[in-house]
Amino acid sequence: MELVYKEESRFLLGLAMQLHKELGCGFKEKIYQDAFEILLNENNIPYTREQHISLTYHGKILAHDFYYDFLCWDKIGVEIKAMDCIIGEHEAQIINYLHVSNHKLGVIFNFGATSLQYKWFPNIWHYRISKDI
Repeated sequence: MELVYKEESRFLLGLAMQLHKELGCGFKEKIYQDAFEILLNENNIPYTREQHISLTYHGKILAHDFYYDFLCWDKIGVEIKAMDCIIGEHEAQIINYLHVSNHKLGVIFNFGATSLQYKWFPNIWHYRISKDI
């Protein structure tokens, strides 16, 4: 499957690589989120931090919500992690966010390892007729 939003995706990856090069690993997730937000602002990337995503089930909005760490250009969901590695739980998290939000692309950036780890997730459910499950 071809990656959508190639130019924007490359730009976000470049910012994440810059951040990892400058800060390295070992900080808490919130530190990387704060630093990533600075880079987004410095580069005039439109984003929303902790973008709210609600799930409707049988016509009713569920009480518990989801939040992307960042939604960039109103179309790419970004999750920031600071763990030893990206695990299935992290992947399931962003896949669920994409499923519910109906955005076309998500990414996990993991700053917790000695090298930046990242994984792109194209939304295979994007063309659903309704977001109501």
